[in-house]
Amino acid sequence: MQIGEKWMKWTLCEAGTKTASKVLQKVVGNMCVSLAHTFLATIVIGLVQIIAGLVMTRLQKVKLFGDHANIIGSCLFGFFAVVSTVLAFGAFYYGGDMGVNTFIITLSIIPGALIDRFFFNHKLNGREWLGVGVAVLAGYAILGWPSLTEFTKLPFWVWLSFGTMMSVAINQGITQKVKKVDPFVKNFWGGLTTVILCLVALIILGKTGIILDFSGSAPELWLVSAIIGLIVVGMWAFNLLSYKGGAYIALKKLVMNGTYLITAMFCGAMFFGETLSPSKLLGIVFYFGAFVLMDKGTWEFLTRKNAAT
Repeated sequence: MQIGEKWMKWTLCEAGTKTASKVLQKVVGNMCVSLAHTFLATIVIGLVQIIAGLVMTRLQKVKLFGDHANIIGSCLFGFFAVVSTVLAFGAFYYGGDMGVNTFIITLSIIPGALIDRFFFNHKLNGREWLGVGVAVLAGYAILGWPSLTEFTKLPFWVWLSFGTMMSVAINQGITQKVKKVDPFVKNFWGGLTTVILCLVALIILGKTGIILDFSGSAPELWLVSAIIGLIVVGMWAFNLLSYKGGAYIALKKLVMNGTYLITAMFCGAMFFGETLSPSKLLGIVFYFGAFVLMDKGTWEFLTRKNAAT
């Protein structure tokens, strides 16, 4: 594995957009007056994706109504993106720690590896399974080594973070399945699905009035959410391009999440005063240990180097 590989470049770009989005999600979560506002913020993100998808497909003369399987896949991606986005906003609404939230989400490498194994026939060997185990240990460290009793009493935002983790892993599988779809076609259909689902949620909650309510911090909520939407357009494109460049779910997520994790941890400390505890730092170390174990190229490079000395 080399930094010059195409999928690696796109993956690092995706990590940067994820960190920027995470910082702004924390800002939006702090702005939200109620959980209904998390759906409103997600609607704004979806609207930006729809507009970007329409404009770019027109400029590139790409058909929006092309392969039906790709459209269905893009809509499914949009569905799980709604789940992950609303849960992420909800985690911060309930006072979530950005660093811990990010780390839990990075543990999607575990269900991601299982998706690779059972749906894409990318078998993991013993060393790679050990890497998965080290990743689990890293998650245990990041939560502060809770006992079984403490684990059952974790804050609600932690469980919302685990829900985000699962939806993110599922979306990685969907992305690999429909990797031939144009990024902006994917943004259009995924964004449309996002808007429809969140509008339905607001109707069920009886909170559609907040869409036209621009009092208080509502204008700032719209603005920050729109910026997140622009970032998400790039994020989805980079995610798709990394798989077109030949990435596997487990390996790609180790590279992306390792970068994402470190930058998000330090951004949480810099911008929101979150603590960088020894267990958090140890979790990062374990995570990179998992990367070495799961990445064949890195493992072979290190073992050859040690053998030579």
